[in-house]
Amino acid sequence: MENLLEEITIYHKANNEWIRYPQIASVRDTSIRNRTNTGKSDIDSALIRIFDVDGYEVTYNVAKDDIIVRGNVEDDVTIPMTELRAKYGKDNVYQVRSIDKFIFKDDIELQHIKIGAI
Repeated sequence: MENLLEEITIYHKANNEWIRYPQIASVRDTSIRNRTNTGKSDIDSALIRIFDVDGYEVTYNVAKDDIIVRGNVEDDVTIPMTELRAKYGKDNVYQVRSIDKFIFKDDIELQHIKIGAI
């Protein structure tokens, strides 16, 4: 699995500030249909899996509408999507649409945070 992992940078918005969290994740370009509670559906363009489940909400955080950039980038951003997409390309910058936490007691290696993004 290690050869499928890459560096990413999460820009998490908290209290009107963007906090930068470098992480290691699996990033796949894909189309996944998400259905909201209202029945509306969206198509995600990326499936991102972070395997550091224990660190979620402890050493890093990610929430809906946060920004993820492929690679370990150190930009200080005030308008994340615009600035980051201009610098790194629209195919390398994602907006978080959904987050699910998968905990498997029988197989710790499969535990992960699953992020759908556009």
